Amino acid sequence: MPASVPGPRAPYRGRPITAVVALLWLAAAGAGSHPARADETTEPAGEAGLAPFSAQYRVRFSALPFSARAERSLTRDGETWLFRSKIDARLLSLEQETRLVDAPALRTLEYRYRQGGLAGRRERLVTFDREAAIVRRSGDKKRQHPLIEPAWDPLGWQLALRRELVRDHPDLAARYAYRVSDGGDYENYSFAPGVHETLTVPAGTFEALRLTRVPVPEGEEATRLWLDPARDYLLLRMELVEADGRLLTVTLETPPAAAADGP
Repeated sequence: MPASVPGPRAPYRGRPITAVVALLWLAAAGAGSHPARADETTEPAGEAGLAPFSAQYRVRFSALPFSARAERSLTRDGETWLFRSKIDARLLSLEQETRLVDAPALRTLEYRYRQGGLAGRRERLVTFDREAAIVRRSGDKKRQHPLIEPAWDPLGWQLALRRELVRDHPDLAARYAYRVSDGGDYENYSFAPGVHETLTVPAGTFEALRLTRVPVPEGEEATRLWLDPARDYLLLRMELVEADGRLLTVTLETPPAAAADGP
């Protein structure tokens, strides 16, 4: 993971300001099945279907005086799915797009990342070449490494998590694990479902399931997710907590809408 989030007295030292926001969408790893083993290779049975959607979010970091708007959408594009995330703020922009297939199993084909603003421009394309068993990255830094299945990109793992929760509902697994690559080394994340609780966000009040990252590797952020079981485990709130207590949040701002098929 990058260095620590910069503090208010040194706002642009260390991790770029765009990466502070990007953590909410880039932090995780993929196993695509349960229990939480990053080397698991079996395919999940009876996977739940995908449905197009669009949702608006608000991103806030306690060390900064401004917030950012974010939008997420899932659309059908021919034989593939496009999962998009876009963040706009006064000083930055961040776009991510994952192309996936869902037959015979949900898998990432490619991942695109674009940033602009104060931290400068950066673009990359990560392709998951399953014939060659290689993950390739082009753009800001060219790299490649072996593709170890199941492998996810920094955005697609979150769609995989939702799909698995829908599939297992209401008898959830003890943990869900994911292995992710943005073209660099793999990172492994696992989340444990916790309590159901009433959660109020700008979009309304929901009965939410809380998930917590376990374990939290040394030097990385504690992560908590609140998802809505009644809406196919839609993300309602996400928190990243730094060791010094600074908080990064994403909250659902408007009720989600069904998205039309097509890019």
